Amino acid sequence: MAAHAHRRTSRSRPFAEPAQSAESDPTTATAPPSPPPAGLALFRAIRDFLDLLLALLKWPLAFVALMTLPGAIWAFGDLVLRAGDAWRHLTPFLLGAAAYFLLWKFVLRRPTWGSLLSTFEHELTHGLFAWLTFHAVVGLKASWRSGGQMQFKGRGNWLISLAPYFFPTASLAVAVALLWVPAEHLPWANGLLGATVAYHITSTKMELHAGQTDLKVAGWLFSALFLPAANVITYSLLLAFALGGRVAMAGSAAGVWARTRDLIALLT
Repeated sequence: MAAHAHRRTSRSRPFAEPAQSAESDPTTATAPPSPPPAGLALFRAIRDFLDLLLALLKWPLAFVALMTLPGAIWAFGDLVLRAGDAWRHLTPFLLGAAAYFLLWKFVLRRPTWGSLLSTFEHELTHGLFAWLTFHAVVGLKASWRSGGQMQFKGRGNWLISLAPYFFPTASLAVAVALLWVPAEHLPWANGLLGATVAYHITSTKMELHAGQTDLKVAGWLFSALFLPAANVITYSLLLAFALGGRVAMAGSAAGVWARTRDLIALLT
């Protein structure tokens, strides 16, 4: 009998903010509801402004992502060729990735602690981007079999919904930690980075399916236009970091722009 991987469903949804209550009896004098503190009012104003800004930028960014995708793939190919020349330096990274792939294939893809932890990381990423766009997180739930949920205050935006499908939270945490690793230990410490990259690939594979609520909230068309380029650029940056740290990451980002300009020049 064929084994089927458990397909996790996630949902990030707004949480209704409590309304100010007032006495309904007209014969009873009541004081008007007090306004929110100035700091809270400013927080909400920034949150609402960011939601509006992201809504306005949504389809322009989808167009930019679509136009950038061929150049991003070209630049990623350049990086892979460079990695082939530096395979000895990348050996720990590749071993870490291979080790995680094997662990996932035989253990973690089943609905056990592996799926619980990856669901928690997924919801945590939703929460991180809710926080970054000034939404107060009021609830986070992860389970073995029934997916997870993150609740926040405010209307929300597409970035909160799609963040886990292109932003590798675990890899970023490891990359930041590696900035303090002594240079002589850095090559082998890259093995941990390789494992988190493999984790992000497998978890994203598990979470991208027709029943995924996040993709429906952000919009299927927008998700299909935005996520491919976002993921190619993300993996390019991670591979570049494994090759040469922050300097190589900056070079990788510049390479995407350069290759996109080259393609535009060829077509015009």
